[in-house]
Amino acid sequence: MGSEAKVVGLMADSGVPQKIAQSVAGSLERELTDHIEDTEWNVEVSKESFSLTPEGDIPFMHKAEDLRSQYEWDYIVYLTELPRHHDMEPLLCEVSTVNRALLVSVPALGAHRLVAQTRNLVVALISATQKGTGQNSLEDSVRTIAKLRSARGDTGTGRDDTAYIVLPGWSNRLRLLTGMVRSNRPGRMLPALTTSVAAAAAVGTFGVFYSSIWTLADSLNPARLLLIGLLVIAALTFWLIFRNHLWTKRRDAVYAWQGGLDNTTTIIMVGTSVALMFLVLFAFLFALGLVVVDTGLLATELMHPASFGNYPKLAWLAACLGTLAGALGSNFDSDDEIRRATYSKRENERRQQHDDRSDEET
Repeated sequence: MGSEAKVVGLMADSGVPQKIAQSVAGSLERELTDHIEDTEWNVEVSKESFSLTPEGDIPFMHKAEDLRSQYEWDYIVYLTELPRHHDMEPLLCEVSTVNRALLVSVPALGAHRLVAQTRNLVVALISATQKGTGQNSLEDSVRTIAKLRSARGDTGTGRDDTAYIVLPGWSNRLRLLTGMVRSNRPGRMLPALTTSVAAAAAVGTFGVFYSSIWTLADSLNPARLLLIGLLVIAALTFWLIFRNHLWTKRRDAVYAWQGGLDNTTTIIMVGTSVALMFLVLFAFLFALGLVVVDTGLLATELMHPASFGNYPKLAWLAACLGTLAGALGSNFDSDDEIRRATYSKRENERRQQHDDRSDEET
């Protein structure tokens, strides 16, 4: 091992990007050592987010040189949770051999192999700079690493000489959607529905004790019960979205497809949380029904022999009643979870941060 030592700084937003940075640090040091001889590599991780300009851009490349000097890094990489765009197409990354900087939009990596893809992108940047192969070779390496034949490179002519790797086509937008859902971590919103769960459990419990619900549940076939459950979940999902102003309007989106992806991600996030709430409620009411409702009493009310199969139907209908009647008027308990549900709210927050800093400077 040579005496020369270089440092790679990984800056990351909180959440999935930060976890990727922490996971990739050790393996990145080994990978760089294997690819570049006579150099010792150290990787430092820093949790930091950039505010957005009024145009929605991340001013990372303009600050890269100053940041490297400030932290005494040889290379700088920024992992952001926000989906980015360039030339009306989803953006995978911005790279600059001049600034020795790389910005990666984590959602554009998709939902799988995030750590491996991030590590390979960083190695490509550093290898191209160390070997002097230039920006064009770096763009080719990025497309190969991301396994995106349709990816397109666009090299800027500004002082930063930044290259933008974009993902054209609907298939890549679907890839971006899966990455956005992955970055939002579906199901984490469930704790924000504590009030809804409590209200739904109270009304659902009443349904378990109400004999008319026993008769109605017994008369419905499984397919109709399933349909009722899906309709109730959908109703509560859209109520929470519109009640909390999570829907991205067309005028608020830079591109039409961007608003569509944001809204689809929000529906999946909120819908997953509501579905999990429903299943938790169903499990609770099913156990309650087994303990409280005697089989003989149930058979007397139904006027035919009762079996174990009657209890899931009873609990399912009671859960539908509880979810619809008890939770429909409820709201999210945490504003933080609302912001996590939709990218547009987080982007607006970062624009506001930029405005606040500009006001302080003036």
